[in-house]
Amino acid sequence: MTKRKASDGTPGLVAAAAGCDRLSSLPEDLIGRILSLLPTPQAVLASQLSRRWRRVWAHVGALNLSVRDCAVRRRGGRARPRLCALATEALLRFPTPGIPSISLEIDHRIYTVDEWYGQAMERAVVSVRVTSLGALTGLELPPCTRAEALSVTSPRTVLTLTGGTGSSPSFGRLAELSLSLVQLGGPPLGDFLSSCCPRLRALRLCSVRGAAVRRLALRTDALEVLYVSNVDDMTSLDVSAANLRCLTVRSCFRSPSGGGGGGRGEVAVSAPRIEAVRWYRSYPKQLGFCSDMLPNARWLGGPLKLPALGRRDQLDAPYTMQLLRACSVAHHLDLELVMPDEMTLLSRRLGPENKGAGEDLIRYVPQLPNVSVLSLKLRWGFGGGIAPSLASILSRTPSLTRLRMELNPYCFAVYVRVATFNF
Repeated sequence: MTKRKASDGTPGLVAAAAGCDRLSSLPEDLIGRILSLLPTPQAVLASQLSRRWRRVWAHVGALNLSVRDCAVRRRGGRARPRLCALATEALLRFPTPGIPSISLEIDHRIYTVDEWYGQAMERAVVSVRVTSLGALTGLELPPCTRAEALSVTSPRTVLTLTGGTGSSPSFGRLAELSLSLVQLGGPPLGDFLSSCCPRLRALRLCSVRGAAVRRLALRTDALEVLYVSNVDDMTSLDVSAANLRCLTVRSCFRSPSGGGGGGRGEVAVSAPRIEAVRWYRSYPKQLGFCSDMLPNARWLGGPLKLPALGRRDQLDAPYTMQLLRACSVAHHLDLELVMPDEMTLLSRRLGPENKGAGEDLIRYVPQLPNVSVLSLKLRWGFGGGIAPSLASILSRTPSLTRLRMELNPYCFAVYVRVATFNF
């Protein structure tokens, strides 16, 4: 089977030899899985090469529709999209009312007002993924009220949330919501989720901006996974989730109005059943949990950043220590240990104003008797010995059975090969 282009410029497939049919011998589940990974035009053409599975493309678990598969190049270099015709035909030929999975790639807002778009969203029963290849003039949350999972990625696009009114769609079955690279407009995200997504179990926000996430307050008993990454506009995070199992916060609170840029920045988490905490950089001004101890936390990482020497009330040190104390019963620990170079050590020891700036911070690390798996990322520079600090860390993990170390020099003037060791 080889690739070729049809007369209209669309990609296609042809048999390698006349009468060659290798697809018919494949099991139905396997051929269905393979075709589910292909763009819909490719899946249709591939199934036509089989005498046995000629109509199997309409029984696959996914429709993958992309404007990139429907563009015809003409002499002027302009593209003539044919996505509407393809999507309409695919929806008509799909044999069941409900379509398990739908994946769309678009490059213009006009597609979202077409009739086929609304039909596709109504028929999706498991997952929907909408991806924009560039910035759009605006976008509304896809009205996939029967789907269990929804993912929207659209760079530099205002995504409007509708909630709190009788005409707003209700996502009663939605269990997973993932938003990436969008600017949220409309009501606060927490209010929208409370009113329209009562069964939401997983929320993932990546590089999301806008007033809707500036003060994120979540009040839900269904939420189990919360992943927040690079949400710079966030100034506060208030979570009350009785069944929350996993909390991940990466590089947030960095805008001038957020915690990392001089604003207040507050985090309050009430999750008595939390099992995994992953936090990476950009801590808020205030970090609080429902109690000083998280007895069910088994995984702590991010990795947490800890300078070997410095002031215990500056930078990441106080927050890392707080998390280590709160999750002292953890079994898996992921830590980034920063070793200062000799010039940094010298500058810290000069002058009375730097008194205490070279304090050994490892000695404040609590005992971690249950840690059996330890991942260490060691960053070091000129003259920065790692043996004493490493020995001090290991002395606090008596139950250790597996150690992974990554050596990463942060002085790039001298080339040193980065080494990774597993014990």
